[in-house]
Amino acid sequence: MPDFVPSPPNSPSPTPTSFSLVCNDGVTFPISSKALGHSIILRTMCEHLGVDRGEVAIPLANVDGPTGKLVVEWCEKHKDDPLPGSLDREPGPGPSAPPFDMPLWDRHFLGKHHCSIPQMAKLVKAANYLEIPWLYKFCCKRIFKDYIEDSPLDHLKALLEPREWHEEY
Repeated sequence: MPDFVPSPPNSPSPTPTSFSLVCNDGVTFPISSKALGHSIILRTMCEHLGVDRGEVAIPLANVDGPTGKLVVEWCEKHKDDPLPGSLDREPGPGPSAPPFDMPLWDRHFLGKHHCSIPQMAKLVKAANYLEIPWLYKFCCKRIFKDYIEDSPLDHLKALLEPREWHEEY
């Protein structure tokens, strides 16, 4: 997928391609093609459909506006990072993933003071739905570090005990 739209002959410089993401509540966010590339599903869809100029608004049926804003902010921050590869792998158990450190910006962005538990749950769902592997991994690691790692067993049982789920979860 090209990162730039071809410039007209007398244009001084190319402009980055931008797409529009439309969340399920109608909120629309622009996103650059480099940032969009972090979503395996959106990148693959645009490649297969031949969409490279942001001619269409891309609907996100399972993502609300506040969550979409966080997804776009994360992707734009990481747009110059290497893009994730395909998630295709052999079925069945595989080797454990190596441990990784979360960059400081991501720790702050996903911290307790920036993302509530319900918002973090929505962000994990969005990262999974849009196949944004590093955002998904960082969210899961942050949940583990903030809420699970040093918690007593009784607290975890109460936290994870099955109950009726409400719309905010």
